[in-house]
Amino acid sequence: MTSTVQQDKLDQMLRSMQVMASALQTLCTQSGARLTRQQFADRLGVHRNTLAARLAHDSTMPRPGKDGKWLLSEIIEWEMRQH
Repeated sequence: MTSTVQQDKLDQMLRSMQVMASALQTLCTQSGARLTRQQFADRLGVHRNTLAARLAHDSTMPRPGKDGKWLLSEIIEWEMRQH
């Protein structure tokens, strides 16, 4: 397989992944799914205290609502901007 064909296949896969991520984000927005601090930390693979430290230093991270939980749709949107 030539490198051009490989690149085309990779580009197609990336577009498909972006469409799926967008659909997932829409679903999460519609459902209003929310994550606790522990769930958000688990999603990032860090301890809750590490999450708190990151929130203090990274203004781009989503913030919790008044109930102390994060909208999953905002987390997904933030994750997509990170990559």
